[in-house]
Amino acid sequence: MRRPHEHRNTPSRLRARARCRGLSLAEMLVSLAITALLLTATMVAIDASFKSYAIAAESTSTQVSTRMVTHRVLALIRNGTAQGPLTTGDHATFGSGLPTPTFTGDVVTSSYLILTDPDNQRITLEYRAADEMLYVTTDGSGTPITYPLLGGVTACEFRLERRRDASTDYVWVLQRASVDMTVQPDIDTTLAIESGNSPPIRVITTTAPRRLR
Repeated sequence: MRRPHEHRNTPSRLRARARCRGLSLAEMLVSLAITALLLTATMVAIDASFKSYAIAAESTSTQVSTRMVTHRVLALIRNGTAQGPLTTGDHATFGSGLPTPTFTGDVVTSSYLILTDPDNQRITLEYRAADEMLYVTTDGSGTPITYPLLGGVTACEFRLERRRDASTDYVWVLQRASVDMTVQPDIDTTLAIESGNSPPIRVITTTAPRRLR
């Protein structure tokens, strides 16, 4: 006659116990290591995604701002009644205290541009490398007012092609003007997540005046 407790140590019972046992310490450590690696990879991917988005947003914003400023400058050149500096006299009269332009034949390269709009208001666009800023000065009311127009400008050059006009006693007039400007995004960044390096944006535009001086 079998005793009631003899069935507890049968081979099938022992195999069932082996299948139901918990994780060992080594298995637990391996699981934790794999989980940590997966979490680290996920955080790196998320951080890279945030930085890429921030760089793209900064670049897009800078492109829009630069395009708007460039279109405004081209409109002033096209519609202006006078543009300069075209001669050393222009620089002496209107560009006192500003960097001296380079006069090479029929081409003038300058870090500033002087314009007179149809309302006879003089407008000066000046690039200051130390500030990485493009400034605009207006004196329509008699008192010059200077304010920043575009920040993050790492390079800016105005190229003026001039010619002598027979209808104005052969004085120098502007034939074509070009603006070569490089803007670096991420100048005003304050968030650490946006510390990625955004590529610079270079804009080269050209136009001709509709009115001759």
